[in-house]
Amino acid sequence: MKIIYILLGLISFTIGTIAIWIPGLPTTGFYVLTTILWSKSSPRLENWLRHNHYYITYVDEAVFERKLSLKGRIIIYLITALMMSIPFLKTDMLWLKCVLPLTSLSQIMAMESYYRGYLWRDGMPFTQHIKRSKSGN
Repeated sequence: MKIIYILLGLISFTIGTIAIWIPGLPTTGFYVLTTILWSKSSPRLENWLRHNHYYITYVDEAVFERKLSLKGRIIIYLITALMMSIPFLKTDMLWLKCVLPLTSLSQIMAMESYYRGYLWRDGMPFTQHIKRSKSGN
């Protein structure tokens, strides 16, 4: 069973890493799934992931501790808008020209609501029991 968890975790980690460059794919969700899968397979793999620079920066600090700066969020919004502008400018489909800006706007509203504390003031509901990388594990 351990090997299945390791392989599924590797797939999830790979998709999460690729998703950094593809707007619309939830990078953080794949990294959290990787943590869950690897922690079930091996304490060594869980330890490696929790002390990985990218996990600490993009999951632990940015999501759990809400330390993603306004500048960092604006960069995310601009990159997402730039990537969404490609299909927006290349298509003649009216429905897509309506959906893409609404998607960008909903991303901004959701992220800003989270980082400003309007959503889940005490942390995300399903993550309160997860140990953080700085807590000594």
